[in-house]
Amino acid sequence: WTRRVVIATGVWSVLELPFELWISTSARDALALVTAKLLWLALVGFVLAGHRVARIAYGLLCTIGLIAMAFALPAEYRLFPLGFALTSVECVLKATAFVCLVCAGVESDET
Repeated sequence: WTRRVVIATGVWSVLELPFELWISTSARDALALVTAKLLWLALVGFVLAGHRVARIAYGLLCTIGLIAMAFALPAEYRLFPLGFALTSVECVLKATAFVCLVCAGVESDET
């Protein structure tokens, strides 16, 4: 499950890019979005390749992103309902990925 959820976060990142580009206000914002997505996909690739440091960084970034997005959800619901739906899916995926990573780490320590 961990592998599938990590892949899902990468796929979701690409799927939501057009919506994020749609609301970006400048070329600099659009470039930052594309760069962030490429870095995220690279991190996902390293996690899937089994790099321990990448798994730790991925888990940390999932947690930080989840907390930041969760606090913004009420405002996003009022201002941009489509964004709320997209962000909600991302929150669920990142929370699931974090739980899977932690559970996988506990299982590997027990063996």
